[in-house]
Amino acid sequence: MADRFGHAAHKHEHIVSKGRAAMARFGFEPITTPILEYSSVFERTLGADSDVVGKELYKFLDSSQQWMTMRPEGTAGVARAVISNRLDTQLPLKLFYVGPMFRHERPQKGRLRQFDQFGVEIIGVSHPAADVECIDSAWEFVNLFSIEGEMQVNINTLGDAESRTAYRRALGEYFSTHRSKLSDDSQRRLLSNPLRILDSKDESDILVNQNAPVYTDYLSTASLRHFNFVRRGIDDLGIPYVLNSKLVRGLDYYQHTVWEITCVSDLLGRSQATILAGGRYDGLSSALGGPTSLSGIGWAAGIDRLSMLMPDSQIPYPDQPTPVLIVPDRSPDSQRVVSEDLYSYAVKVASCIRKTSKTGAYVHYGAASSNCKNYPQLGKQLSSVLSKTQPPRKVVVVGSNEMSQNSVVIRDTATQSQLLVNINDCQQHFNE
Repeated sequence: MADRFGHAAHKHEHIVSKGRAAMARFGFEPITTPILEYSSVFERTLGADSDVVGKELYKFLDSSQQWMTMRPEGTAGVARAVISNRLDTQLPLKLFYVGPMFRHERPQKGRLRQFDQFGVEIIGVSHPAADVECIDSAWEFVNLFSIEGEMQVNINTLGDAESRTAYRRALGEYFSTHRSKLSDDSQRRLLSNPLRILDSKDESDILVNQNAPVYTDYLSTASLRHFNFVRRGIDDLGIPYVLNSKLVRGLDYYQHTVWEITCVSDLLGRSQATILAGGRYDGLSSALGGPTSLSGIGWAAGIDRLSMLMPDSQIPYPDQPTPVLIVPDRSPDSQRVVSEDLYSYAVKVASCIRKTSKTGAYVHYGAASSNCKNYPQLGKQLSSVLSKTQPPRKVVVVGSNEMSQNSVVIRDTATQSQLLVNINDCQQHFNE
């Protein structure tokens, strides 16, 4: 978990803003779902034997004796929302979401316990054309940003239920002959779901996986036809990809196309190279008790990892609002002070500018103390506002003299020129 402010906050907003605009061009519409869901939403969809459910859920019993979970991913909540709100009567649906997810993982570079994701879902389309468009939207999304590192699309197919059953049987037989070489977790998974062993990061498991049966050898005719359509589609779009037969999803509701986009960069490290992952999940609705025929496909990208890969210089800053600086008076005891009338006048000036200025205006409060003693000199205030990453184009200065004349001083920060104008005329200088 990390605080996000200043440049990090601007970078986050930049990613989200560009992502929203790009996905709207694909016809995706926004959806928001609760951070808190009934635990069954994730336990039924992610699988009781998964690492997420077994080790990583933030789960608690509320005062109504209901088990609640802070969402670890976005797809299950979207699918639940579609079923609960009977949105399946409005198919097909193209939805995108953005927000925080939570997993109790060991914090490390590129991996946080609270992390933000941007994701999309296409619901109600079983044709592989949706797979192609979904991969296209993912590739366009990551290429919106100037990422430092080499990106690669890895793609595979899990086939249909018939293919999956045949492959699981073959994997079970293979891993059983190498049981003594597997980690304790993988020996447990051998009985419940051998597909999950292929996802293991344990070094001994990785060695055993190198010679495991290949999924494509067990695909049905229909599954091959689906995958061949997808490959032809992304070839036609010019999207570079690599076939990765070891790329799987251990959950039963995943079928057919799965993919990941990785980025090889020292900024992340190889163990955290995945920046986006997606797949078809035609069985998810059934796992949630919804319509068995409700198909879906989608992807999610880690905003925090993307942010780490983006150079700070690539983040555009909007024009800044105009600060209204207050020149303090000298009190009898030589303190720099600001009267209540002068404060009120500064607020009035800022309000006047905001009526016509697109960027806006605000009072730059030079002192936090309510008694306003030893208020900063004008030079120090100027240094403060001009030291920002994106300094304002203009500043406005007001003091007791300007207040008595019902006027303001407008200073151009680039040319250092300044102009004294009546407050009633100042709006025309900010009508840009």
